[in-house]
Amino acid sequence: MRSRRRGQALSLAVVLGVAGVGTAIASAVFTQVDDAWGYSAYDPVPLNIAVAVFFSAMGVLVIWHAPGNVLGWTMLVIAAWAGVGVLLTVLTGTSGSPVLGWLQSWLWAPPIWAVTALLPMIYPDGRMPGRRWRWAVALTGVGMVVYCTGLAFDDALFVGRRTVENPFARPSLAAPLLAAGEYLLLGATILAVGGLVWRWLRANGVHRRRITLLLCAFAFGAVQAVVRDSIPGQLPAVLERGLEVLAFALVPLAIAVAVTRDRLYDLDQAVRHAVVGVASAGTVLTCYLGGYAVLAAVLPPSVVPGSVLAVAVAGAALFPVTLLLVRRVRSLLWGRRVDVVELVVGLGNRMRDQLESAKVPAVVCEQLVRSLRLRMAQLDLATDSGLRRLAQVGSMDRSGGANPERFPLWYRGVRVGQLMVLPADGHPYLDERMAQALAALADQVAPVVAALRLDEELLRSREQVVTAREEERSRLSRELHDNVGPTLAGTRMQIEAVRPLLPADFGGAGLVDRAMQGIDDALRTLRRVVHGLRPPELDALGLSGALRELAVFLSGPSLKVDTTLPTELGPLSKQVEVAAYRIVAEALTNVVRHARATRAEITVTLTDGRLAVEVRDDGVGVAAGTGKNGMGMRFMAQRAREIDGEFSCESDEGGTAVRAVLPAVTPAGRG
Repeated sequence: MRSRRRGQALSLAVVLGVAGVGTAIASAVFTQVDDAWGYSAYDPVPLNIAVAVFFSAMGVLVIWHAPGNVLGWTMLVIAAWAGVGVLLTVLTGTSGSPVLGWLQSWLWAPPIWAVTALLPMIYPDGRMPGRRWRWAVALTGVGMVVYCTGLAFDDALFVGRRTVENPFARPSLAAPLLAAGEYLLLGATILAVGGLVWRWLRANGVHRRRITLLLCAFAFGAVQAVVRDSIPGQLPAVLERGLEVLAFALVPLAIAVAVTRDRLYDLDQAVRHAVVGVASAGTVLTCYLGGYAVLAAVLPPSVVPGSVLAVAVAGAALFPVTLLLVRRVRSLLWGRRVDVVELVVGLGNRMRDQLESAKVPAVVCEQLVRSLRLRMAQLDLATDSGLRRLAQVGSMDRSGGANPERFPLWYRGVRVGQLMVLPADGHPYLDERMAQALAALADQVAPVVAALRLDEELLRSREQVVTAREEERSRLSRELHDNVGPTLAGTRMQIEAVRPLLPADFGGAGLVDRAMQGIDDALRTLRRVVHGLRPPELDALGLSGALRELAVFLSGPSLKVDTTLPTELGPLSKQVEVAAYRIVAEALTNVVRHARATRAEITVTLTDGRLAVEVRDDGVGVAAGTGKNGMGMRFMAQRAREIDGEFSCESDEGGTAVRAVLPAVTPAGRG
C-alpha cells in the first residue's frame, strides 16, 4: 500500500513538473515564432518561464526524495501555475483575445508572491514553525486575493502585436485594491523572511546551513533589485531580465540542496555545483553593476555612462572585491575547503616515521589539529568495558559551547574505536565537507586502531602467560626448596652418620663417599634451579631487601654499589618483582664484566602505579651499535615488554644508565 501511494505521488509530481516545463517551453517557442520578445507586455515572460522550469525540476527532485514534503508540492504548484500564466500571456498576444488578456493580467502574480512570502514560512521541512504562523499564511492568502482582484480590474493595456484592453477595467476600484494588496504582501514577505532570520539565529549545525542557503538566495534577489532600481533604463534589457531570472532561479536550487543534501549525495553534488555557479555569476554581475552605477554618478559629466572608460574603471576597481565575494559565496554554499590529499599525505608521512604503533594515535590527533585547525582531537579505543582514551590533542575546555563531533571507527564490521573532534575556533559545528573528510580519514585510521587493539589483546594474553609461568615457577621453587631440598639434606646426614660406623677395610667405603659428594652436587644444582625459578630473597626480604643483598654481594674493592630504595614498595605482583630483580641483576652483571666502573647505583621509585628501576654507573659506556644488540640487553627489554613495561638504555663516555618502567600490578585483567 505504501509503495502504491508513493508511486501515485511520484506520478502526480511528474505530471505537474511536465505541465510546468511544457507550458514554459511552449511559451518560449510561441514568443520566438511571433518575434514578440521586444514588446513591453512580454517583459515578465522570461522570469515566469524561469520560475516554471526551475521550480518544476527542483520540485520533482524534492518529491522524489521525500514524497510527503509539502515544500516540494508547493514548488510544483508554483511552477505549474507560472507556466499556465505565461502561456496565457503568449496566447493573448497571438490571438488578441480579451478573455485571455483578462486572465493573464492577474494569474502571473500568485506564483511570484508565493515564492517571496509563502516558501520561507514552510522552509526547510515543509512545516510552519508553529501554530501562530497560520495567521501569517492567512495574511499572505488575503493579500494575494486583494492584489489579484486589483489586477483583474486594472485598466493597463496589453501591448504586443495586438493591443488588448481589459473588458472589466474599473480604475477607481483597482487602485485601492492594488495598494492594499501590495502592502499586505510586502508585510507578509517581511514577516516570512524575518522569521527565517530568527530561526537561523537559533539554529546550529546542518539545519543552520540549510537556512543560510535560502537567506543567501533572498539576499542576492534583494541586492539585484536595489541595483536595477538605482539605475533605471541604463541597463540592457537582456541583462536586466537576466539578473531577475538569476535571483528567482537561486531559490529552488537552494531548497533542493537543503532537502536532498543528506542522502542523495551524487545528485546533491550536481545541484550544489549549479547553485555555486549561478550564485558566483550573479555575485560578479551584481558587484559590477553596483560599481558601475556608483561610478556613473561620481564621474564628471564629460564621461558618459556606458563609455569604455567607465566600464574599464568599474571592472578594474571591482575585480579584487568580486573575487573575495565569490570566494565567500562558495564558502557559504560548500563550507570550508578541505585539502584531503594534503591531510592524508602529511599524516602518512608522520605515521611512516613512527617506529612504534603506540605513538600513532597521538600523531593522528596532532596532525588533525594542525591541518584542520581544530580545537581538539581525541582517539578512543573500544574495549569490553567501554571507550578508553588513546590520545588527545587540545582540550574540551575550549569548546565555547560547540558540541564535539564523533566519528566511529569500523574495521571488518567491528567498531574498534572513535574519533572525536571540536570544530575550529569561531565555528559552532563542522561543515559538511569537513565532516566528509574526517569520516573518510576515520576509515583510514581504523585499521591502525584495530592493530593497537590486537596488540593489547596479545599483550594481555602474554601477561596471562607470564603470570601463569611465574606462579608455576613459584610453586616449583617452593616444592623443590621445601620438599626435595630437605629430603636430600636429610639423606646426606644419614649417610654421613653411618660412615664412621663402617669398618676400615670396608670395600664399599668409596661408594659411600661418592654418594655423599653426589648429594652435595645435587643440593648445589637444586639451589641454582630454585634461584633460577624465583630468587628466594624476594619471598624472604621483598624486592627492596633482595636488591640490597644483591648490591652487597656484588660490591668489592674495585666497585661500590649504592642503593636508593624505598622502605616499603607496597603490593607488587610476582612477575613484576621477578622482572625488576632480573633486570637489575643483569644490568649489574654487565657493569661488573664490561663497564670498568668504580661506582654503580640502584634507584627504585614507585609513582602513579608505575615502578621505575634504574642502574647507573660511571664506566666507559657502551660502544655504539654493539651493546644494544647483546643478549643481556635483549633479555632485559624482553622482561619489560612481557608485562607491558618500557625499557631504555642511554650510554656515553661518562657511563651507562639502564632504566625500566613497569606496572606495579600487571594489567592482565584490564579491559
